[in-house]
Amino acid sequence: SVLLRKPALRLYLTVVRQHRKTERKQMTEKKLHNITIEKLIAEAENFGIENKSDLVSYPEFIKYFSSINKIDKHNLIIGINFTYGWMPTIFDFKTNEIYKNIDLAVEILNRAKNGSNLKINDYEHLKRLLNNSLVGTTKLLHFINPEKFAIWDSRVFWFLHKEEPYDYRIGNIQNYLEYQELLENLSKDE
Repeated sequence: SVLLRKPALRLYLTVVRQHRKTERKQMTEKKLHNITIEKLIAEAENFGIENKSDLVSYPEFIKYFSSINKIDKHNLIIGINFTYGWMPTIFDFKTNEIYKNIDLAVEILNRAKNGSNLKINDYEHLKRLLNNSLVGTTKLLHFINPEKFAIWDSRVFWFLHKEEPYDYRIGNIQNYLEYQELLENLSKDE
């Protein structure tokens, strides 16, 4: 619009957006600072596992990826399928997307396996490949390197934020990265 061409207005809108973003981040940080290792342990002791078959499959998924030196396309396809066995949705192989993006996904997953920190665009790439699901992405990353990547889902989001875990919230990579940072800080406090 004509108004947005005025430099002062553009600057003002940029400042307002940045201020709102900072406020949201500060609110999130306040909530996350209230989480302690003691609260996590108490919550874990009361946590009921609904699907007992997860207890059988989990160590097998971890063992599968730990026995692989380098992930290839074959391993990725298998990993995607058993990851989605833990989810209420079925994975949809969008053929064009998988062939277009699988090589970079394999590269990213190998970096994750080797303990590298991933960048936001790495998460975005994997998320696009995995039904646009950050939950599916984090589960696969966790199976590949459980010491480095935590599973992120609606229950985790609810525990941390006490807010409805709408898709735009649990699909937000920044929320996941803040959770990862919280876990790293808590593990240092032990």
